[in-house]
Amino acid sequence: MAEPEVLTKFSDDFSMCTITLNRPSKLNALNLNMIRLLHQAVDQVDAKSSTLRCLLLDGAGGKAFCAGGDVQLIREEALAGGSLPADFFFEEYGIVFRLATLLQRTGCCQASLFDGITMGGGVGLGAHGPIRIVTEKTRFAMPEMAIGLFPDVGATYLLSHLKAGANVGRFLGMTGTTINAWDCLAAGVGTHFVPSARIEHLRRSLSARLSTASVTASAARATIEEAILDAAAGALPEPNGAVLTSENLEVIERCFSATAVEDIVSRLRADGGSFAKAALEKLYQSCSPTSCKVTLEAMRRVIEERLDITGVLLMEYRLSQRFTTRPQPLSDFHEGIRAVLVDKDRKQKWNPRWDRLNATRGASCTWTKMRSVRP
Repeated sequence: MAEPEVLTKFSDDFSMCTITLNRPSKLNALNLNMIRLLHQAVDQVDAKSSTLRCLLLDGAGGKAFCAGGDVQLIREEALAGGSLPADFFFEEYGIVFRLATLLQRTGCCQASLFDGITMGGGVGLGAHGPIRIVTEKTRFAMPEMAIGLFPDVGATYLLSHLKAGANVGRFLGMTGTTINAWDCLAAGVGTHFVPSARIEHLRRSLSARLSTASVTASAARATIEEAILDAAAGALPEPNGAVLTSENLEVIERCFSATAVEDIVSRLRADGGSFAKAALEKLYQSCSPTSCKVTLEAMRRVIEERLDITGVLLMEYRLSQRFTTRPQPLSDFHEGIRAVLVDKDRKQKWNPRWDRLNATRGASCTWTKMRSVRP
């Protein structure tokens, strides 16, 4: 009998719970069944909140925390007129909200292990918690531009409030660039580093320290951080292959501080350096112009309207329904999924194309008033 796609394990004294995403053959990518199992797991966590001090969220298989959402079926259901686009995103954003507010709601401190690929939906599950542990295997990205979507699961909030600044968030969100552990700490995506080989030591240390009766909810975070420092044993991530170097950050600040996608493109083109050329080439080759425009506008609204995680997820849910249920030229989602996940030719035929950037009618139409299909 196959194991469940989400595993939940409590320590004997119920001071710690480990929730494991258990779909390693798919790099722990989320499907609707997993999302519903996660809701059941968090129900158990909520029920034990009087004793629970730490929720440890990790992924099985050694390759990925979570590679994102299993979105190919969403496209198929959308084309057939099914309800999955509404159901999947509503329930996914629901679990993102419950985890993002876990500390506030229960006093339980979430720690997420980004040991491997951490993208898309996985970012939503782990990145809103107070402790985000990266390893040398971490590969973090929000690659939704390539499938004609946008950085969702609360990522428009996350990327707008990075320690490295909102311009870095715009760069990561619009280009879908993959970053390593060193970058994650520099950007503020990660909070702590632990070598992958020391993860089991971390688990034992957490269990031992949290089982002490004197550890109160208010002291739990400090206790967890002590266990992390013990497990890390002074190790730091290597900067080899880092994207967010001081030189590259200067380019990002100059170019991605522009308030319109057209101006970002112009600044990248005018820069002439190798990093700017690579960023521009990535936009042209694999990023939807419509998605880039919507992403930039969404992040602007997050900051200017001072949206909290509740407001952000409501906004993103409405955007998700417009992206997944509308054809080109209003959305590139169906074409992006075709190119990346169905035919796998990576030859997205965006409509409109980058050479007709001013014709992205879908970007402006996305923000017109719409009736929500959910409360």
